[in-house]
Amino acid sequence: MPSPSLCEQYIAAYILSIILQTIFQPSQSLEDLAQQINIDISSITAIHQTRYLQSRSPVAKSGILHLAWEYAQSPSDHHRFISMLCVSPTVFQVILSLIEDHPIFYNESNNSQAPVEVQLGVTLYRMGRYGNGASVEDIARIAGCSEGAKEVEKCWIDQHLGFKGTWREGWVMYDGTIVVLYAKPGLNGDAYYTRKANYGLNLQV
Repeated sequence: MPSPSLCEQYIAAYILSIILQTIFQPSQSLEDLAQQINIDISSITAIHQTRYLQSRSPVAKSGILHLAWEYAQSPSDHHRFISMLCVSPTVFQVILSLIEDHPIFYNESNNSQAPVEVQLGVTLYRMGRYGNGASVEDIARIAGCSEGAKEVEKCWIDQHLGFKGTWREGWVMYDGTIVVLYAKPGLNGDAYYTRKANYGLNLQV
């Protein structure tokens, strides 16, 4: 059984306080009881809907993507560049020259985008990885950016360039297959815990 989330711990503690208050300090009238019930429902809803229940300190981000640019300077290090980004420095520059003036890389926001070469480097690094090495956290750590930024960029690309057909990422399964989720869902995550000690959905076709 996975450990309860912080949200679940807070809700359990609040429910316990409700029980103790009901036992030792019962409401004197129906109006008081109704008012207390409304307060309790609002409080539990607020806990459930609050994304961050603890203060968040900034995450240190440095990244190692800058090494790729250093590897590109010396032909003796080009194999290291290829190992990181899966293309040669020449091919990288050709791709960069083809896309760097595209309006998709420029916005009118106060928060400017990362340089085009960095976005291309992150994309190529991600496309050359699979399994555990392709997680959002690992890619963000290598690139020196936040996990949330990568999720926002993925959603933006999906919205503007994503596949619009009815069959998306489709593949055949048989009855009772567990589709493993990459992480515990944020809402009622324990309900997705499987007998194989992971989180997943049971798919029946």
